[in-house]
Amino acid sequence: MTQVRGFLKLAPDVPSLEALGASSLDDLFADPPRTVTSDRARRAGERWIVPLPGTPDDDGRRHEKPRGAGTGLLHVQRFHSGGFAGFRARFTQPRSSSLAARHWNVMCHLQAHGLATPQLVALAERGVSPLGRESVLVTRDLEGFVSLRTFFETVTKSADRRRALHSLELTLLQLERAGVSLPGITLDTLLVQRDDEDCVALKIVNLQSEQMLLKERRLGRTRLPAIAFTSFVDARFVRSQGPAERHELVRSLANAAGALVTRRERLELLVRLGVTRSTAPAFVSRCS
Repeated sequence: MTQVRGFLKLAPDVPSLEALGASSLDDLFADPPRTVTSDRARRAGERWIVPLPGTPDDDGRRHEKPRGAGTGLLHVQRFHSGGFAGFRARFTQPRSSSLAARHWNVMCHLQAHGLATPQLVALAERGVSPLGRESVLVTRDLEGFVSLRTFFETVTKSADRRRALHSLELTLLQLERAGVSLPGITLDTLLVQRDDEDCVALKIVNLQSEQMLLKERRLGRTRLPAIAFTSFVDARFVRSQGPAERHELVRSLANAAGALVTRRERLELLVRLGVTRSTAPAFVSRCS
């Protein structure tokens, strides 16, 4: 943790601000962020995507040496903590000093419960008033992941689609157990690991029922692709969360998927997550 004209928190694997290509805290608040690679930065919605020093360009050329934080792409998002959003960040769980800090805290909590999110890199804050504080969140790009929408648009192999749906099922159940409400989840903000041959194992802990479920369906844990959350707008901690919110979320995702998933895939997911009772066609409940 470092103080630089405000507040700066770096992940353990980031030795310094200079390792990110910046020279001061204010560089992270610039538009685009002022780094040694800013000439290659590009806007993606509310975020800037900025290469780390030493990251090759599209032609494979390296313009500078790495500075200790590895290579790859950073996502830099700036927040203004004014109005109701700033008030909620300050006084509701998880109570946080800024909007970026709230995102950081939610992501840490999800990771602690075995759920995938982008890797945290840096958190920066400046300003005196808690409700007028500017903040920046820096995360690493999730390599090898695509949106759930893109996955179902492009992947046709039924076994791969089935594994992704099983992973989504377990992930949403674990989100409920983690006590986190993420009402902003969509097919575009949920990412799935595309190459299941090299996928990391799901880190869902202490879930004996899910282990039995995987065995019953002849699915090895390491064969399930990871599902990652990337949007934390309106995220909040809840002490007790029943299935109602999960049901609403699954219905919303299923409706948004439309023709991207088959009727059988949709019904199978709804039944297994308890949204639809076993009054669905018999072939659904018999799927293994």
